[in-house]
Amino acid sequence: MYLRIIEENINYPYSVNDLRESYPNVSLPAELSDGALIEWDMYVVTPTPAPSDYTKNITEGTPTLIDGNYHQTWNQVNASEAEISYRIENQWEEVRVLRNQLLTECDWTQLADISSETKEAWTVYRQALRNITTQTNPFSIEWPAKP
Repeated sequence: MYLRIIEENINYPYSVNDLRESYPNVSLPAELSDGALIEWDMYVVTPTPAPSDYTKNITEGTPTLIDGNYHQTWNQVNASEAEISYRIENQWEEVRVLRNQLLTECDWTQLADISSETKEAWTVYRQALRNITTQTNPFSIEWPAKP
């Protein structure tokens, strides 16, 4: 990830391809060195993990200069109640899909030729999977451990 400063304005995101398109008559090397990037007022942007808060609308901001390096930034604004409800519903759907997949993967444990101890352990696990939706927050599910 790069940014380019043109007349004191930060253009972000900016790529080497963007530079090539801006200067089609200039022959640029296949790989630009750090020094060459700086000559074109291009700077590397250090990525930072995006926050993961379902109660916020998160967008990428303009990178900030910290100790001589540009760092990716994130803007956070409170989400509306409708957006939060939508995200919660979608997350519960994802939880159910995974839960159903896990149940399907262990259907074999309920066959008649399985020992009663093994069958009981898996029955407890499968019931815990079915009870997943009784948890309060779909974004922090405590999944049961397989026997």
